Amino acid sequence: MKLKQLFLLLFIINISFLSLLVFIISDYHQAIKQMEDAYKMQHKSLILANELRQSSDDLTRVARTYVITGNKMYEEQFHTILDIRNGIIPRPLNYNSIYWDFLTLNGSKPSLEGETIALRNLMKQAGFQEEELALLYKSQKESDDLTYLEIKAMNAIKGILQDSFGFYTKKSKPNFELARDIMHSQKYHKAKIAIMKPLDQFYKAFKHRTNMKVEETENEVKLLERYVSFAILFLIVLVLFSSFIILSRIIYPLETLKNSMLRLAKNDMEAQIPVHENNDEVSEMIGTVEIFKKNAIELIHSEQKNKSILDLAGDGIFGLDEKGKLTFLNPMACKLLGFSSQEKLIGQYLYESIIYNDTNKKFTRNEKLMLSKKMDASFKKLNKSVFPIKYVSTPIYNKKKILLGSVVVFSDITKEKKNEKQLKKAIKDAKDANESKSIFLANMSHELRTPLNAILGFAQLLKDSRNINSSEKENLNTIQSSGEHLLKIINEILQLSKIEAGKIDVNINDFNLYDCIDELKQMFLSRYENKNLTFTVTISEKVPQYIRANEQMLKQILINLLANALKFTLTGGASLNINLSNSQLLFEIIDTGIGIDNKHKKLIFQPFEQININSNIKNSTGLGLSITKKLISTMGGSISIESTPNKGSKFYFLINFEASKKRIIKEVNLQKRIIGISGIKDVYTILIVDDIKENRTLLDQMLSRYGFKVVQAQNCTEALQVFENNQIDLIFMDILMPEINGIETSKQIRNLSKGKDIPIIAVSAHAFKKDKEEAMKEGINSFLTKPIQSELIEETLKEYLSLEFIYEETIIENHKFDLEKIPKKLLFEINEASKTLDRKTIEFLINTEDCEELLNQKIKDYLKTYKFQKISLLCEKLLLREI
Repeated sequence: MKLKQLFLLLFIINISFLSLLVFIISDYHQAIKQMEDAYKMQHKSLILANELRQSSDDLTRVARTYVITGNKMYEEQFHTILDIRNGIIPRPLNYNSIYWDFLTLNGSKPSLEGETIALRNLMKQAGFQEEELALLYKSQKESDDLTYLEIKAMNAIKGILQDSFGFYTKKSKPNFELARDIMHSQKYHKAKIAIMKPLDQFYKAFKHRTNMKVEETENEVKLLERYVSFAILFLIVLVLFSSFIILSRIIYPLETLKNSMLRLAKNDMEAQIPVHENNDEVSEMIGTVEIFKKNAIELIHSEQKNKSILDLAGDGIFGLDEKGKLTFLNPMACKLLGFSSQEKLIGQYLYESIIYNDTNKKFTRNEKLMLSKKMDASFKKLNKSVFPIKYVSTPIYNKKKILLGSVVVFSDITKEKKNEKQLKKAIKDAKDANESKSIFLANMSHELRTPLNAILGFAQLLKDSRNINSSEKENLNTIQSSGEHLLKIINEILQLSKIEAGKIDVNINDFNLYDCIDELKQMFLSRYENKNLTFTVTISEKVPQYIRANEQMLKQILINLLANALKFTLTGGASLNINLSNSQLLFEIIDTGIGIDNKHKKLIFQPFEQININSNIKNSTGLGLSITKKLISTMGGSISIESTPNKGSKFYFLINFEASKKRIIKEVNLQKRIIGISGIKDVYTILIVDDIKENRTLLDQMLSRYGFKVVQAQNCTEALQVFENNQIDLIFMDILMPEINGIETSKQIRNLSKGKDIPIIAVSAHAFKKDKEEAMKEGINSFLTKPIQSELIEETLKEYLSLEFIYEETIIENHKFDLEKIPKKLLFEINEASKTLDRKTIEFLINTEDCEELLNQKIKDYLKTYKFQKISLLCEKLLLREI
């Protein structure tokens, strides 16, 4: 048993028996008191009973004396005794049997200073039983009857006699003889005996009862005396037993343990630890000392081992006290400092003997202990030579956090210093190489984008022409598709370069995730259908509709993965599932494609890696998944893959996002081809500055078809001349030109009086962000990247010239739709099918006889470019008869 439990048990037992003893003693004292109370009650009761008898005797004696002597003093005493017994006047303080014997002299007066209470009430208070009180009351009644005879005798002495009604109203001569006859008559003596008879019965009953009470209390006192004796004896035994437990379980073991610990304190590891078999706290203490002994032995061994390690350490190590004096050095420290042993250095000040100080400055306390972190420090050897060091200094504190000194580990870095120049040169070379890479990519981008600008631009212009047949239009689509594919490769290479350089832009914005996914669904649904594949999108109800993230980056990630799934899936289909996982968005792209084996899973995310599994599948650059992985990482997520060859793959990734409180609604523009402009000014003049003729021609044709007047310049000099000779409204400025570039040309135009507020739009094949930022800093209003998209040109013209365009579709729809020939039911069904992206149903409906020819052609055009939203909007406007 544990000592704590044992002491608690002994404590409870001791307290219990002590409490029992106190309780018994308390009962014993209570019994003594009860016995004393019984004696007092017995005595007091006897006094009261005796007072009743005595008062009767006193009345008789005083009445007889009065009858004999006629002294009125005795008459007064008679009435006083009677009034005291009846509680009419106060009682004397010491009212005993001989009280009236002291008042027999003439002129003596009783001292009535006690309590005013009738004898009958005193009897009640004395606690007599009902039978005893009845006897006392009977005796008192008989005494009152005797008093009647005594009053009659005393009135006869005064000559007052009773009338026929018993009242003392008759007056006559004093009749002593009558009075004596009454006081000595047979009737008087019988009355006297009648008083004593119930008193005698009372004495017997009372004595029997009180004797039994006294005897009972005496027996109880004797029993309690025996209990007290037994309890004291047991308590003594318990105290002796507790003392024995303390000696055997604590005092003796601790004494032995103390001696062993004193020997251990003197590093006498041979000291024997006492054996204590009881499983208590002392045993635990002995066990702790045994652990202490074991740890001490291990510590001694560890110190010896550490000393060996310290001696063999490859770095110099020394200790300092709070004043900066050396307290110890290891052999390597001595060797590095040129000393054979530490004796010559122990006790010397560090900053005077070792630290090199060519300024003779005074050291602070932290510097004396080498606790101040410095980039450079040097030590001097015994031969006064100096060598650079690197060091780590650790402060030593006591329990009160007072600094006691430090331990310093240092090493000679002379070789590192020599290599530092080489390292700096290597870093510079790496930076130069990276800069060369950036210059190469910029030049490559420019050289490739410049011809692509012409190819894609002229292809778009030719497609918009009404003078080409369907075969030529297909050829133009092929040219544009190939050009866009080449542009995509260029963009992927540039984006990969940005990602690797850590320069990718993370533009967070609020957007409608459901609309974003719907656009992607529209983009890919027909592509999958063209390969006879299924494509489904599922969005969990938990996913919020409006979120805050990088929309463009998310689109690119999904486009890359969905395109990959489309490319490598020959049968079956693919699905896109979106859910929430631990406060992140979870995207799953699952396909039934050719799959990937385990050995290729790690390669697919590497740049330029291509897995040639199926010869029928066209290869790509091998950059898509590499860029995708880096984009997902930029968005705070990760991507994983599960795949089985010939069964399919599942790409799933997580990204960070925030729920948005904004409600973003995208407007769908039904307008298409611009055929002119309207506004305050009939003709706007636009200057195109570019050193390449094809680029100028392309922009010229794009702008001329809108009705603008276009002037050209191929360098800075021509641009300034043309600007001076014409009223220019807007300038498209190429950045990279020979001799004077576009930025410098823009500055010179700004310096002219009419060139301060002219809008200048930079047009460049350079696609890096820094090129745009540099141009904007120098006063360029906007920046367009080649190849130029006609939509961006239109937006630019709207913004800087405040134009309103005239669209071909508006005119056609306003003037050529025959609303009477288009059934509303047909429009409603087409609208519903467009909302569910049901292309087959739409094609069926527009090929029925009910569909008007112009509507059939318009919807077919929209279906070719997957513009389901425009189909829906067109139907709604026709239903409302707004077109």
